[in-house]
Amino acid sequence: MHLTAGPITLLYDNGFPRYFQLGDDEVLRRIYFALRNQDWDTASLTFSKETITKNPESFRVDYDWAANDLGMQMTGHVTIEGAIDGTITMSWYGKALNTFWRNRVGFCILHPIDGVAGQPCHIQHAGGDESVGEFPRLIKPDQPFLNVQGMRWQTTAGHELQLTFTGDVFETEDQRNWSDTSYKTYCTPQERPKPAQVEAGTELFQQVVFRPLTIGEGTTAITSGTSVETPAKPLRIGLGHNPYDGPLTAKQIDRLRSVGFSHLRTDVFLTNPAWRPAFERAVADAVALALPLEVVLFFGDAPATELAAWLADVDAQQVVLYSVAVLWEKNRLTDDTLLAEVVPALREALPGIWIGGGTDANFVDVNRNPFDYAWVDFVTYSINPQSHATDDLTVLENIGAQADTVRSARVLSGGKPVHVSAVTLKGRFNPDAALSSAPVAPPADHRQSTDFAAGWLAQSLQTLEGAGTDSVTYFETHGPRGLMDADGAFPVYDVLAAYHGVE
Repeated sequence: MHLTAGPITLLYDNGFPRYFQLGDDEVLRRIYFALRNQDWDTASLTFSKETITKNPESFRVDYDWAANDLGMQMTGHVTIEGAIDGTITMSWYGKALNTFWRNRVGFCILHPIDGVAGQPCHIQHAGGDESVGEFPRLIKPDQPFLNVQGMRWQTTAGHELQLTFTGDVFETEDQRNWSDTSYKTYCTPQERPKPAQVEAGTELFQQVVFRPLTIGEGTTAITSGTSVETPAKPLRIGLGHNPYDGPLTAKQIDRLRSVGFSHLRTDVFLTNPAWRPAFERAVADAVALALPLEVVLFFGDAPATELAAWLADVDAQQVVLYSVAVLWEKNRLTDDTLLAEVVPALREALPGIWIGGGTDANFVDVNRNPFDYAWVDFVTYSINPQSHATDDLTVLENIGAQADTVRSARVLSGGKPVHVSAVTLKGRFNPDAALSSAPVAPPADHRQSTDFAAGWLAQSLQTLEGAGTDSVTYFETHGPRGLMDADGAFPVYDVLAAYHGVE
């Protein structure tokens, strides 16, 4: 439902206002509230008793809300008011019904990248002091704005905007770190101890007020937030190996071979006693598909010994390799200590094979944990559009940030090639929860087999190609996270086949 507050129009969608527009210019992305537990999982919400009063130049929305998920039980009320001068006020009340642990409870505000990246922002701090910062162009690893009680900025179109906050202290992060196409201003500073306990009976109140102070006469420039351009080039596209859902059938192998993929990715957790038979199956599937293997090695406490065992297996099976990425199992990251221990042996044993490092998780972990890139031939990280929200609109709007991660990774690494692996519709694991080397099937998204996923994929291909990405691994070969199942190919298969010129 579209609502109007004087010069501002917005979309009211499932309890939250989003896509605040001044004319054709988006000036704010979304205001919402969230309950997130100690693993940063987000509780589901239910809404009731919703009333909407819609006038030509103003509106009011009221509803009750409740959460009973992830061990968190709360109820409360929300009011959203839009005034004729464009002021929009969202007030949130919540009461805890049980005692639980949380990392965050309360408001988040999303800012678009276009029209905002590189613009100065005047910050009013808790306590009354003021400072001036800037919405970052390159993806910033840490928070650009801290201790925020209010903020005022001007877009490239000349619109001067203001946000003020009540009920908590806020700060801002660059959500492109998680491949979200937004900056996020959120409650409760990260420096505070967490998780924090919320006792039963606790009552919370927060309020966000948005005001357009000046309406500009320009238009928003639609440009990459990073302002770092790389010539587009065709993508080398591979697929993830699926060891969970039964072997590939002869028909599936034929269809996959016909496309012309560049590689098959497999993960090898070298501390897992069962890594050899799992690797052998991946090798067998790679041979059947006539593809070299992109191998991600996860090391434990004895990297040299573990690597020697894997190299012996590679030699025994005469494995054809595409690339090798090296990560610690404990945090799924690369550091200089690991590189110094394993890269010389890899170079000696596998001359000419690309060796890379980075993370198996989001770009943020590369951005916050740089290493000596002289050791590697490429930088790698994964992408999924659902780190913070799962609805269709969010999944689609986050596609644009994929390009910014590639450009920022290239700058961070001094120009190294970027291998984005893996790209999935849903995250394969929760990087904030305890990790295990035991094989666990990643969660599947019910949209994987639909036209929605195909449309998302087509835009992702265009975005990553335009950013000059060197290599990308999408989805899995087959199964609920793949390109096909026993009943036939999904629409995502058709998109990848068409990209390779296969009808």
